[in-house]
Amino acid sequence: MGRRIVGPFPGLQNLPDVDVNTADDLDILERMDVLNQCLAEAGCNCVGHAKGLQEAADDPGSKHRDEYFGGDISELVCRCTPHDIDGRDSDGAVVQVSVRIKIETLTVEVDDNNELCAWTYEES
Repeated sequence: MGRRIVGPFPGLQNLPDVDVNTADDLDILERMDVLNQCLAEAGCNCVGHAKGLQEAADDPGSKHRDEYFGGDISELVCRCTPHDIDGRDSDGAVVQVSVRIKIETLTVEVDDNNELCAWTYEES
């Protein structure tokens, strides 16, 4: 199977920051929707999409998994808010550093079925 990189996505450029600790729920959901729309426009599918299509043909009541990437997108949007992680300084000592995902750098790796295999992004 071949894999390819999709992104960065034009719809994620120049978005204002959303702090999940202080933002209105609708603002957070809107950001999640923007990310979902970018993936949909690029033709990205969830893992199991191709299998789900076959299962749906065999059993019309079946569905593939998380077709809207809900869990992953929620985590990505939350991690766009600065948060502390443990890191190491140049001497190897454990230090806390504040990082956030730079959502404008998001790319995804997809397989031959356009099923998403990996999320890649820069952190500040």
